[in-house]
Amino acid sequence: MMKNNSIQYPDPFGDDDFFDINCGPATKGDLSQIAFLALGLLNKVFGYKFGQADQATYEEVHVVLQNRLRLDSTWAMHEDETVIGVIDLLTSETLKLNGLSIPRVVVTKMGLTEKIREAGLLPLLVHEPEPDEAHQSIVALLPGSRGEGRGTLLLMHGAFWSRAQGKNWMTVWLPSDDPGLPIYERRGYRIVQELETHGEETPRKWLLLKRPISPMAYKELRMKEKGIS
Repeated sequence: MMKNNSIQYPDPFGDDDFFDINCGPATKGDLSQIAFLALGLLNKVFGYKFGQADQATYEEVHVVLQNRLRLDSTWAMHEDETVIGVIDLLTSETLKLNGLSIPRVVVTKMGLTEKIREAGLLPLLVHEPEPDEAHQSIVALLPGSRGEGRGTLLLMHGAFWSRAQGKNWMTVWLPSDDPGLPIYERRGYRIVQELETHGEETPRKWLLLKRPISPMAYKELRMKEKGIS
């Protein structure tokens, strides 16, 4: 199990100096900023329909993040002292040790599980990673930090961590109108599942994206493309 203070994580892509940022496993000092960043994203995605998260929800997310620290499965991107981005990764192992994903914790704490179920969105909140998969439960950037390649760098660091855990695939749920979708497509993510919200005049579509991150996964993908089982 990796610890924050026992391993010096290199930048495997050599981009940190270019962007004048630092990306690494989250520390206790990052948790408050990460919790607000995560809730800001979820409020943007769900708040228009289900209501804004409150202080109690923030505190619950903070507890979940504390449990993540011993596994290094939440990574923070800094510019100076500010957390400008975060990626939270779930595997079958981290779920056993840490429990629910951050989106599901928020929905449960706010008493919205049934509304989410009625809207047809439960699959994206109860997603359980396969043994060879790392699932991105939260990927968020501050608005002023977008458009400069930092989201791509954050995904790269997530892939670095996931490969180190022996995973072959990364997955993420996104709304089909997410402005970051082209970034995922350029990074090799492919749509493997779709779902739509219910009970709305204009149903919203959600996409489960999947990306190979290991030689074994790329080989499996090539074989499928050639029709070899």
